[in-house]
Amino acid sequence: MDRRHTSMAALMMLAALTSCQSAQTPNAGPGAGAPVAVPDIRPTPNPAPKRTYVLTLRFAGLPDALQDVAATADFEVDNRDCVPYDFSRAVGGVRLPPRHSVPLELKRVDATTFVARLHEDALQDEDYYGLGVCNWALNTATVHFRSAATRFVGGMPADRLVAEAEVVDHYLVRDFAQKPTPMEVVFGEEAADFYPASAGPQFTLTLSARKEAP
Repeated sequence: MDRRHTSMAALMMLAALTSCQSAQTPNAGPGAGAPVAVPDIRPTPNPAPKRTYVLTLRFAGLPDALQDVAATADFEVDNRDCVPYDFSRAVGGVRLPPRHSVPLELKRVDATTFVARLHEDALQDEDYYGLGVCNWALNTATVHFRSAATRFVGGMPADRLVAEAEVVDHYLVRDFAQKPTPMEVVFGEEAADFYPASAGPQFTLTLSARKEAP
């Protein structure tokens, strides 16, 4: 599993907790009693985003119609020093950068093509914990889609997105009709030769990004 898949898997696991991590107050530590988490933060949407991209999703080789398609822009605070140590998660405390996912509004172009506008600066930087301003950074654009049997995930890392690059994720057609055991979700593989020919035909999801003029 490459760095892109690890990032997306971590985002999915953390989504069940909250959109942003809880953290411990700065003066709490071992021996100070039961850890008391600070309230979860609620990011404020940037009222005037300036860095906007058009994200295009194109499916090819689908064996049947998709049941559902959704996409998110996934953000993470990139300066951990603005976050208090959380002593409830690790001995000695750990600083966990808050994460937040912004749903994208997908517009269907045709049966296999969708587009969405994504703001790289969708969230407003703020001082949440009294330790300085937390700076939000785009991490990944993630696509979730499913057949009747299987949930799939694809995505584009932020560095590829802002470079207006293209990512092609490959999937096995056989997984469309039957979920592979014991996987809960199937991640796309960027390498075209990741699956051997004996695994059968593949379908693809191509993601491309284009920056909008100011």
